[in-house]
Parts: sequence; C-alpha cells; structure tokens
Amino acid sequence: MNNLVNYYFYLLFLISITVNAQNSTYTQKAEYGYKGAVKKVTSYIVDATKYTIPTDTVAFTGKTIMTFTKNGDVINYLRRYNQPKYNYKSKAVFKGIGKNISYKEEYTLNDAPAEKKEYQFIWTNPLEYKIVVNKDSLNQVRTITLNNDFSIHKVTFKGLNYFSEEQATYQYANNLLEKITYKVTITNNEETNTKEDIRLIKAVDVYNNPTVIYFFEKESSRVPKSVVFKYYEYY
Repeated sequence: MNNLVNYYFYLLFLISITVNAQNSTYTQKAEYGYKGAVKKVTSYIVDATKYTIPTDTVAFTGKTIMTFTKNGDVINYLRRYNQPKYNYKSKAVFKGIGKNISYKEEYTLNDAPAEKKEYQFIWTNPLEYKIVVNKDSLNQVRTITLNNDFSIHKVTFKGLNYFSEEQATYQYANNLLEKITYKVTITNNEETNTKEDIRLIKAVDVYNNPTVIYFFEKESSRVPKSVVFKYYEYY
C-alpha cells in the first residue's frame, strides 16, 4: 500500500512543464518548469464528476504548497490529501542548492503514528539522479531522467514487490506547452498494468505558468478525472 500511495502522490503532483532551452543551470524550479521569480506555488486538486467539471477549489481533495529560494531551490514542500480510503499529510524540508540536495520528511497516513524519513539526491550522470531513502529496509529508489532542458523525460520507482515507470511526451501549440502525456507501466506483486495519464493545460498566468490543468485517464476521455488549480507568488 505504501508503495502505491507514494508513487501516486509523486505522479499526480509532479506537473513538469518544459522550460526554455537556454536554461543551462539545473535547479528544482527548472525541473518543475516554472518561469519567472517564483516564490510559492499552491496547488489544489478537485475531483470531477460525470456531469460537472470543477471551476473552483471549494471541494478540493488534495493541496500542496511548495516554496522556492530566489535561485530556484525548494525550501519546503507541504502536501495534504483527503481520499475516501486514506488521509495523508506530509511536510518536507529541503537542504542544499543546485544538484546537491537532501531533505527530511515527516508524514502521517490515516491514524498511524507519524513517520520520519531522510532522502538524498544522487546524480548518476548530468541528466539523471536517484532519490534514495536513508536507512530504508524496503530499498525504495526513485530515478528521474531529464531532457536537455531539465524537463522530465522518465520517472521510475522501485519498492518491495513493486516497480513503476512513467515516460513523458510533450505537445506544443504556438510555442507554448499544451499537453503532457505519460505512458505509465506499473508492476505490483508480479501483475503488470499499463495506462495513460494525460494533463491538458487550460489556462496560464502572465509568466505562462499553468493555472488550470485537466487530468484525463485516457486520450478518448471527454470529461477530466480531476482538475488542478495552481496559484503563484513571485519575488
């Protein structure tokens, strides 16, 4: 269950938007694709229904808050998800600059006692790194492979009897990112399933950072599964 929950949270909220190719220095802000002097990003996820596409955040089921330094390094990452079968809260505090990154996380799942973990970014080449959990008996490892502009190319997650891989394809219109399609393959207890995860950008702010994103389960879907609303503060 923890493997599935951890991967779901990562996949759902890593809204990676391609940055300009002239960005030659890696930062976490560049990986997330945010433009301008971003200070804080608050995201809400709201589930859609068969007949209604959300237009506000009143009924949100998930919320994240991410803060950045002026140089684009993450300071804190707060997450909260209220789902029918689980409630999850997490606070991650980051340390380091550029590629030299580690962070400490404290989280709770449902009524279980709070747990603490420490993570380290280990770069294996200029465009790939692993996120390793220190003192982890499950040997969980997340590997992120980047494109030349530091946008996400592929993410894999390996845990106990669990492996997942997502590969991103980007579609543009008028030099702006319009859609991201992830091909997702999940193997859990030797059972493998493949699906698509599609994010359609519906609105952006003055810096072309996405403010409304529709999540679809497949290309042929007419109604999104959920909508993400994003609010930005700048330095």
